[in-house]
Amino acid sequence: MCCCIILKYVTEILFLLQSLAMSSSLVVRGSRGLCLQKPSDFAIHQGFQPDESKSCKVFQFSHDGTRLAWSNMSTVQIASVKDGVWRVSVVIDAAKVYALQWSPMSTHLSTWEQYSQTAGQEPRPNLHVWNTGSGKKKHLFSSTMYFFIFIFKNCFFRNVNNEVQFYINNDFSTVAHKIHMQKVADFSMSPTPGRPYVVTYVPGSKGGPSFCKLFQFPNFGENQVLANKSFFQADSVDIKWNSTGTGVLLLVQAEVDKTGASYYGKQQLHYMTTKGETCMVELKKEGPIYSVAWSPKGDVFAVVYGFMPARTSLYNNKGDAVFDFGTGPKNLAMFNPQSSILMIGGFGNLRGKIDMWDVSGRTLISSFDAPDTTDVKWNPDGQHIVTSTCAPRLRIGNGYKIWHYSGSLIHEKLFSPPDELWETDWQSALPESIPPFKISKQLVSGIQTTQPQVSKQVYRPPGARGTLSTFKLHDEEQEKAIAFLEGKKEEKQENLSKTAQKNKKRREAAKKKKDEEQEENVGNKVQTNGGLSHQDKDSYKGAAGLLFDPEKEKKIKKIKEKLGSIQSIKSLQGQGKPLEKNQLEKLSREQELLDELKKLSV
Repeated sequence: MCCCIILKYVTEILFLLQSLAMSSSLVVRGSRGLCLQKPSDFAIHQGFQPDESKSCKVFQFSHDGTRLAWSNMSTVQIASVKDGVWRVSVVIDAAKVYALQWSPMSTHLSTWEQYSQTAGQEPRPNLHVWNTGSGKKKHLFSSTMYFFIFIFKNCFFRNVNNEVQFYINNDFSTVAHKIHMQKVADFSMSPTPGRPYVVTYVPGSKGGPSFCKLFQFPNFGENQVLANKSFFQADSVDIKWNSTGTGVLLLVQAEVDKTGASYYGKQQLHYMTTKGETCMVELKKEGPIYSVAWSPKGDVFAVVYGFMPARTSLYNNKGDAVFDFGTGPKNLAMFNPQSSILMIGGFGNLRGKIDMWDVSGRTLISSFDAPDTTDVKWNPDGQHIVTSTCAPRLRIGNGYKIWHYSGSLIHEKLFSPPDELWETDWQSALPESIPPFKISKQLVSGIQTTQPQVSKQVYRPPGARGTLSTFKLHDEEQEKAIAFLEGKKEEKQENLSKTAQKNKKRREAAKKKKDEEQEENVGNKVQTNGGLSHQDKDSYKGAAGLLFDPEKEKKIKKIKEKLGSIQSIKSLQGQGKPLEKNQLEKLSREQELLDELKKLSV
């Protein structure tokens, strides 16, 4: 017995240590400059000299997390870690840098300054590539937009002359390959080594559709297009690849919804694969699309969509819905780096409610509140997140909090005016350097927040306290909405042509006549036979009869729909396709549904 108790306590201690262990450092950028904090106690790293410039605009870790580059608008500095000590190793003389991009091997760094041109002169080069070992300039370009991407040994960027140009083997003197396409507005590369894939986007013009084309590098001929997807009402497209490079999601955005249904414009979600398959992702609720996220494994993706309360659904890599997380005030979904936990939260103008879900088990792990959150990021360890309240989005209550996925608050840092927090981010880490962990619903040890908790009770004036309220929230808005919809309906009817109105009246008259004939026939049968046959009972739906039970018919209809769904699942099972947990649960209820249907049909 004693051994069992000791083993239990040892297991709990190991789990606690594992939960609290964070290998990634935290970068904090604000009005007092930039600093790098240790993961253990969040003190400034030994040897790291904070940059106290008040104009630090951008920073970025290298992909392996061993180097940190940032711009203070006068120079670009690169700090490296050696034996656990961070020190500035390279200083690049580049002023007014607004964007940075590391190469995958951390050997090169690209910097971008704002584009400017003097009349009668050549544009000043504003896109530079630097050798991070020596700090020397490798090459320079002119670009109106920062669009420079490193993919392994290849470098890609979009030029202004309707071309996507490709430089290979770090040779920037010669264009190795290019895609020439009129009015090409965007492109994206798959994150796969070897021969990656390329998606290009061309917006529509003069009433024509916009389209995306998928190629395999370097086969860019018109007859070498692997997949093509066209769509209307598209002002921009957000291209999202899965990690395996086999599928890509196209989040199509129109700034204005011509139907007037949404303030946010109109969004559509399309899917393409490198095998040439295309489809439109089916969403079960009308409204905007707030968030689309692939799991790092690339086998599933999550979508948050629909008018509030928004719905969150999980899809497989074929674009089929496999699970529904329900509805709530949410607008963001993020997988942890191990693809084992899905965070669903509502931030910005929402309350900051966070739900953590076990992806494989399809179960809720925890729910907690992080109010006034403007930004959230996963730690590479997959167990912690940082939620930040940053300026200029919010200038009051600036600060950041570190949370464990079980809902425990691990660390908190608040900023007092006039100090402001602008950005926080975790140190990058290679996936293979992070050990796996077992998901547990046990709440780990944490701290209590020092921020005052906002009361959730509705304010009532002193004279109304202690009495029942007869006021209903949003009554006026509901009445306005009903009036608006009725007005739209009348407006739609008025906009019909004369021929359409005549056809509509003719259909309504024919339907009314048919219903009257059916009622008359049923009445005759009742008078003649003194009742209805079993066959007549099934056909007797519309008249005010004595044998028709609408509640019973509704139940029968619902059961038949569920049985139809079970038959579809059985066909998938017969094809050898693996079934999800919720699909297996439906199969187990088939006999129960058949027995219930039999009782209702008697």
